[in-house]
This record gives sequence, C-alpha cells and structure tokens, in this order.
Amino acid sequence: MKKQIEGHEKKKRNGWIVGLLTTAVLAATLLPVGTVHRTSTANAASGTSDTALSKFKDIKDHWAQATIAKAYEKNLISGYQDGTFRPNGKITRGEYATILARATGLEKVEGHNPFADLKGHWSEAAVSQLVGQGFINAGDYTKGFNPNAELTRYEMMKWIANGLIKSGSSFQDAFNDTKNTLLPTPEVNRGTIRSEQIPYLALVRGTGIVGGFQDGTLKPADSTTRAEVSAILLRYMDVEGTDAGKYSDLNEMREVGTTGTNLTTVTNYKYIKGNFGDIVNTDYTLKNNVGVVRYHRFIVVDTRGTKPLGLYASLFIDPKNLTRAQGGRFSTYAEITFNSKFDKSNLLTIARANDNIAIPIQRLFNVSYLKEKGFSTLPDDSNAMLKQGVPTKFWSSHTLDPVKGGYMLKNDAGKEVQIYQ
Repeated sequence: MKKQIEGHEKKKRNGWIVGLLTTAVLAATLLPVGTVHRTSTANAASGTSDTALSKFKDIKDHWAQATIAKAYEKNLISGYQDGTFRPNGKITRGEYATILARATGLEKVEGHNPFADLKGHWSEAAVSQLVGQGFINAGDYTKGFNPNAELTRYEMMKWIANGLIKSGSSFQDAFNDTKNTLLPTPEVNRGTIRSEQIPYLALVRGTGIVGGFQDGTLKPADSTTRAEVSAILLRYMDVEGTDAGKYSDLNEMREVGTTGTNLTTVTNYKYIKGNFGDIVNTDYTLKNNVGVVRYHRFIVVDTRGTKPLGLYASLFIDPKNLTRAQGGRFSTYAEITFNSKFDKSNLLTIARANDNIAIPIQRLFNVSYLKEKGFSTLPDDSNAMLKQGVPTKFWSSHTLDPVKGGYMLKNDAGKEVQIYQ
C-alpha cells in the first residue's frame, strides 16, 4: 500500500513539474539571456537527455558539479541559452520560486497572485503556487514582491522552513520549541540575527538542509548562488514530510529552546527531580548575601574523546586547543547574570558562597577563541566588571564528571533540580 501511495504521489508531482517546465520555456522567450530556460521536456522525460556535464560547459570541477547534475536529472534546474549554468551566479526571488515550486511534493494549490508587480512576470505562476501552499507569506512583501531582486539567504531558508511546517505537524512543534533556542552560530552574539528569525533558521539548520559556512555562520542577510540553491533544495526534498523527531541536531536545539539546556540530549545524565527549565531566569542568592545569580543557558559539549561532539562543539571549543581540564569530561558553558552585593567582588569569595557547584562563577576556557565568537566573560580583574548593584551578564565554563554521580541546582523560590547518571 505504501509503495502504491508513493507511486501515486510521484506521478502527481511529475504531472505538475511538466506543467511548470512548459511555463518556464514559454517565459524564456520573453526574457533576455540570464533567465531560466530548459531543454526539451520530451528528452528529459524519456531519460535520454544530455548529462549536465555535457550540457553546461562551466560546471566541470566545480564543488557542486555532482549536485548540479543530480538537480538537472530531477528537472529542478536549467541553464542559460549560451550553454552555461553559472553556478556562482546570484539567484533572484523569481528564479528560486520557480525551482522550489518544482521541488516540493506538497499538494499543488491554485494560489492567487497578491503582488501587483508580479502580474505578467514569467515566475507569476510559481510564486502564486508557493503563496497558496504557504511557503511565501505575502505579508513579508508589503511593498511588492520584486521578483528580479537577489534572494537573501534568510528568504531562502524561511520559505523552506514554512514548507517543512506545512508538510507535517511535527515541524510545527519543532518550530514552537525553538523560538527561544540558541542557534549554533556566532552571529547570535553579534546582533545580526533577529529573534523572530531564530525558529526558521533552527528548522533548516537542525535538519541539515543548511549547514552553515566553515566558521559556523549562517549569513542570513547575504545573497545566495545557483549552486547553493541546487544543493539546498535537494536536501529539502529529502526532509519534507518526514518526522522532525528524527533529527538529533534539531532535538538538541528543541531541548535548549524549552529548558535552557541540552543536557539530556548530549550526556547520560537524567533528571531525578525537576528540570533546568524550572530555574531558568530566576534568582539564586549566594550564601552570606554575596550576590544574586540568574541562569539563562547551560550548554554541554561532549569532550570525553579526542574530538568534541554535539551541535555546539565548534561554537564553544577550539578543536586545536582542547584544554587538559576538559579532556575526558563533559564541558559546560553557562550564560548567567550576576548582581554583586559587595563593593569589591572576589572570585574566591563568590566561589565559596555558591552551593550550585555545577555552574561556578568563573572565566571561560579558551577565552581568546570564544571572544572571537562573540562571547563575553569575566576579565582577570573581576572588580572591573562586577560592580555592586549592577547586573552583569557573561558566560562561565566548567565540566561535569562522566562517571556515576550527581549534581543539584536550586533557586530562591525553593525549586530544586537534581541530575544523576
């Protein structure tokens, strides 16, 4: 029965792909060189079309050569009339909409064109379809769709995140769970990602559709290329309609989003009383009224082996400089706010007054690496930063023992969190 249903869906998808291809071919005759233009759909349908390598003279040895070939074989992308694909060329909203409309397996909807500036444009049918299916929110383009504008990476990611949500309720749940998560990118510390963007980026990053750049950044404001879009949409096709719960990176971000920590996703610790979410953003007064602490996040990286593991490993740990203190243990990173009650704050005094030993108030490991990632921590002279009556937010690091044992955290309201393995 499952194979019959899949076969039916495949036939249905192929049917409207052919319709879109016909629209694209007709549109190409009205546009100058640089528009999407396909070869004969009859050849493509028969399986005897030229390979992408022979079709496109500019993709040989390109990093996305195999990806482009696969996308071409699936009738997702096409080249230009001069025999090029231009893999590094920037892609427009209209071009991306046309390709995405072919890639999705969601039921086709005869959408209405809400954009006056799109009327008569060659991408009008594809954009209208995506609006009807829920990929594109017309409210995001109140001044017009501007189909020839370069597509930003955030637009690219938001559209496909919307598609995931429409493809299954589990992705809607994941979206809701990640509204307050920590994205594994240094841009969260640099103010270049807005809070409302986070859950959309979390869906595409957590499912592996978008992996980010070598430095971990997502660069949502940048434009994107035809090669990148080809690779991303192929991955999107594999994820659309699946269960969000199968993606470990997304699950890790969901735990952070709902409780403030990824503890149970990354470690073998279990809660035996409460959970970290019970004490997030609440007050904990240190002994002798030394000061008041608020915990915001508690991120764990598995550093028991020679290679740090976990979604946040590259964000917090320099793989070339794993400290001796971290080796063989779980490394932890806590975002906290400390409000000192003393004129002069002494870290030794603070440490002795803190019963929540799992989260000490101290400096970060590998300070230079983490400062490059945008994290703030205590300076060598804490008095310069921890001023009496002034709440100060920073990151602290520590470790958890990987062998059998437990820890307790508490707050002033009497909430206790106990973890044990």
